[in-house]
Amino acid sequence: MENACTHSRTEMIARRDGVDYVRCKDCGQVFEAEDLDPVALSEEE
Repeated sequence: MENACTHSRTEMIARRDGVDYVRCKDCGQVFEAEDLDPVALSEEE
């Protein structure tokens, strides 16, 4: 069973009507940048 991709390495590929589109460099999926959750760099509590 494959692990789900976290889309941690992306590149911007297009902008149309104010919407940025990015592609995951690991799995190749293309999606709107606003759909990507921010990645926490460190968790300190």
